[in-house]
Amino acid sequence: MLKSCILLLLTCLPGLVAAQTDLYLVKTGQLPYAGRTQPSVNVVIESPVNDARDFFQSFMKDNYRMSFKGGLGGLLGKNSILSVKQVPGTAISSRAVDLYTAFTALTDSTTEVALFGGFGEKTFFSPDLTSVEFKRMQAMLERFAPAARANAYRQQVTVAEAKVSAIDKEKDKLNKAMQSARDNTAANLRRIDELLRQNQNNAQLLRQDSTQLVGNAQLREVSQAQLERRRERLSTVDHK
Repeated sequence: MLKSCILLLLTCLPGLVAAQTDLYLVKTGQLPYAGRTQPSVNVVIESPVNDARDFFQSFMKDNYRMSFKGGLGGLLGKNSILSVKQVPGTAISSRAVDLYTAFTALTDSTTEVALFGGFGEKTFFSPDLTSVEFKRMQAMLERFAPAARANAYRQQVTVAEAKVSAIDKEKDKLNKAMQSARDNTAANLRRIDELLRQNQNNAQLLRQDSTQLVGNAQLREVSQAQLERRRERLSTVDHK
């Protein structure tokens, strides 16, 4: 069983190492769009797909004044696509360009971002025919990659801080609960001491009352005898 687990781990390890190595490395790729396979530049980042899309939009707006928006359905598969159309004077070309970006969730925490575009629906950038524009488009994604890495690390720090904060809150809650239990225990012990003293006093009163009750019984017996003698004496006088 142990050997099987080790073999399975060794089998999966190269894939895991490759996946980690590919993070934030910008590569060329391809995507199906507009009935053709379009050349693209791709990068895998540490981020859920929705967060990756939001950060990309924010990054492109802040750094290139491009507002990528959704609503396109030209890609196949599970991709989510954003685009900007006929943007003039960009870092890619002085001519107006169309840019598209596709987001594919590889895992729950990693997303592939693919960027492609062209001068229009019939003229897409490629490494061969429009190498200058393609390289400039690639440079945009290469600028995005380290920003995405920093953003991922910031989010990881935020998550870690939230966990520490939650642990501290739980610690405070437990400390308060423990102190409350200590206070209750001390109060209960004081109450027990008070009850024990009351029981001791009650026991003493019982002994005293018991002694008095015996004396009371003896006194009643004497008094009852005296009463009977007086009644007899009275009855003797009455009959005369």
